[in-house]
Amino acid sequence: MSFIDVGQGDSVLVQAGGESYLIDAGRAEEGPNIVDFIRDRGVRDLDGIVVSNPDADHIGGFLDVFDAFPIRTVYLSGDPKGTLTYNTFLRAARDEGSDTEVLRAGMLMDWGGVQADVVAPPTDAEGGLFSETNDNSVGILLTHGAARVLLAGDAEAKSEEYMANGPYTGPLTVLKVTHHGSNTSSTPLFLGRFRPEIAVIQVGADNSYGHPTPETLERLRRSGAKVFRNDEDGDVTVTIKDAEVEVAVTRP
Repeated sequence: MSFIDVGQGDSVLVQAGGESYLIDAGRAEEGPNIVDFIRDRGVRDLDGIVVSNPDADHIGGFLDVFDAFPIRTVYLSGDPKGTLTYNTFLRAARDEGSDTEVLRAGMLMDWGGVQADVVAPPTDAEGGLFSETNDNSVGILLTHGAARVLLAGDAEAKSEEYMANGPYTGPLTVLKVTHHGSNTSSTPLFLGRFRPEIAVIQVGADNSYGHPTPETLERLRRSGAKVFRNDEDGDVTVTIKDAEVEVAVTRP
């Protein structure tokens, strides 16, 4: 998994068993950098892309990705947010001719031999989507042997509570810290139920939101997680093979 440095935004490349998946693509200006990064990893086509939520800092770069790679499946959160950026993205997905699928908790996918459980957002039978777009972020739990990785976009307290009370709790090898390390995420309940070994914060240097907040960093410290962050470490790549976990960064 490569947590690509896209400034104040999200973009994660997952490669497993000869398949490649891109979860989010930062802001529009990051598109060319993301394309170069993916190509440098030897990827020539994408088995799937995931829109964890429809905000511009998660989907802007996808237009360049559509131009650069064949994409088999586009996975969506199904949040009804109708911004110009999101509508443009949906038109591009249609023009690409990719299959589209809305993800809900309980769905299961196979990503190159890695089990990918959808753990959020809730199903209609569970009350349906939350009122806030961030809380409707797609959450995907990747399981490879004993290793577990949770990627959950901009989930805030309501979504974190939902996931923490679900059937997928337990120690994580890697957590992509939700919502860029804001103080409305990484709640004590969530961190207590998932207990991450490694936490990666996708965040831009000197951002106007104050992310990650001191409160969140302290909660992560208390949880025992080793923290990596794009603004300090550049691209963060986590390689899991058998029982070995290696972390590489692009800044010394």
